[in-house]
Amino acid sequence: MHNLLRAAIAATSLGLTTQASALTILLTNDDGCRAPGIQALYRELSAAGHRVTLVAPDTDNSGIGAASVVAPGQALAVTRLADHQYCVGAPAGFALPAGKNMAVGTPVDAVNTGLDLLLKDNPPDLVVSGSNFGDNAGPLIQMSGTLNAALWAMRRGVPAMAVSTAIDLPLVQRDPQAGLQLTRDALGDSARLAVRVLDRALAAGQIAQKTCVKSQDACAFNLLGLPAGQGLNLNYPARPVAQVRGLVYAPVSDWSPIVFAVQADKDGGARVNLTAPTAPNERQRREDAYLLTQGYAVLSVVGTDLNGSRDGEQRVRELLKSMKP
Repeated sequence: MHNLLRAAIAATSLGLTTQASALTILLTNDDGCRAPGIQALYRELSAAGHRVTLVAPDTDNSGIGAASVVAPGQALAVTRLADHQYCVGAPAGFALPAGKNMAVGTPVDAVNTGLDLLLKDNPPDLVVSGSNFGDNAGPLIQMSGTLNAALWAMRRGVPAMAVSTAIDLPLVQRDPQAGLQLTRDALGDSARLAVRVLDRALAAGQIAQKTCVKSQDACAFNLLGLPAGQGLNLNYPARPVAQVRGLVYAPVSDWSPIVFAVQADKDGGARVNLTAPTAPNERQRREDAYLLTQGYAVLSVVGTDLNGSRDGEQRVRELLKSMKP
């Protein structure tokens, strides 16, 4: 995490309120354009003075990852939900072509619709994705439509931030109604913290930009104070605000309390079920997914580096040399 942003976030507390610089924001998610999480974030971002346009899937696209339309000529239905709010989905009467399974109206489709069509003449400064109903920490970010909408925006050159509100899985398993209500009740608090984190990140970005100007170097930092191609991932616990233990920075983990496994069913088929996670090791206890289970709001950095590190590149070069006849 860039030191400027780390310092700015360290100054943030759950009770802090400041006014951020007004941005043009494209807001999306994977739960759908009418979901309570995205509507809470729309209200809070707008109340903070940002110019927000909501462009999100017409239906719930949870777990769809980075799927999108890949058939040239495929129509999308773009409908107006309210002022500055749009839903993107399949057109009326759409049916999958025989033998095909493809996604239409996904979070990535929504981002593309916003950037290529609805905000084409007024490009957004930032894409915000969320707030997702359920956390997106650890390995879950790979399958998350919420995270992949943010990552896709970054790949298209627009800084992005993802926001998620966790589910208390043990409580949901004991009492589904009470557990889900806990997350619903936390959506507003999650959105308000996201706005405060954004405010501090923008301050860090301004410092970084000024530093670049003074040094006369080409600035490699985006408006969030992060290197180009990197963005923020905020996860908020399923707790009343008074019980949240604080906001911390942590790297994305390879451990999660939520583990899906494919198992045989009694009819000889297959079924996806939740299974018990392994116990986290010492390192994993310092990372995002575990800290979230302990009641912390957790901020992580995510990015679009598909080429690996320089060290990784060098290792591959050495591997190829060793394969020469």
